[in-house]
Amino acid sequence: MEQQRTERRLITAEQQKRIEESCFRSLALIGRNCEYLEQHFGRTGADEPARQAVADINTAAMQLDRTLSEAITLLEFLREDTKPRLYLIDLCELLRQVEAQADMIRAQLGVDIRLDYGGSTVCCVMADHRDAELLCLHLLSNALHASREGGSVSIALHSTESGWQLTVTDDGCGLPGEDAQAALENRRSFLGGAQLGLLLCRECCRRMDWSLQLESAPEKGTQAVVSIPQYAGESRPDGTVELRTDTETEQAQRKYHLRAMLVREMRTMPERGDPEEDL
Repeated sequence: MEQQRTERRLITAEQQKRIEESCFRSLALIGRNCEYLEQHFGRTGADEPARQAVADINTAAMQLDRTLSEAITLLEFLREDTKPRLYLIDLCELLRQVEAQADMIRAQLGVDIRLDYGGSTVCCVMADHRDAELLCLHLLSNALHASREGGSVSIALHSTESGWQLTVTDDGCGLPGEDAQAALENRRSFLGGAQLGLLLCRECCRRMDWSLQLESAPEKGTQAVVSIPQYAGESRPDGTVELRTDTETEQAQRKYHLRAMLVREMRTMPERGDPEEDL
């Protein structure tokens, strides 16, 4: 019986892989043809409606690519045999990698990124590095989607009695449902997308035994609050703990991977420049 269940899961996984490959091939084809048409219009000229039609197709393809990637990750998380790989990481170091992208974000979106580590230089937490990275990326992406040019996103990390608290605050359109104008602006900012990012954030937190709460910001906008338990494992006699250290190659790969994911996120935002040039 157990073997039959395993075989069914393997068949399902194989079918899922074929569907993913088919979808991403089609999206890549759409992207290449949009790029060709843009170059063709540049040589031969085209009226504005034709250019806008191609731009709309390209934007829709990028949004679909993003939604498909998020849905695949969610399905992977929900499979019984997919468990998080929890070990000690330095959350401050992960946030410093995010902070390193501030200049690119400011140049492309006109939004300032402000970080406050609460006086901490090291923040040791039990986490799956991939899940923690996805969580930070999508919280930042959601905040950037909601922000206007000239706005700001604040990321703060502070210690609490029970552990750590990570907050990501924007001064954008606010939570849907606060009022009609906020709901309208929110829909415009997210381009009517599936909005799987927050579901993915909640699932990342669940897998690591963290918690996520969305609140209205004190003045305007939205504040995402992540509560992280205090590490309760063994420590050295001096109170420090041993962190898993990456090689220089792994560090470079993580930095590039985070930047590449952020570039993809930024390209789905309305009326923005192309950040690929900064890669």
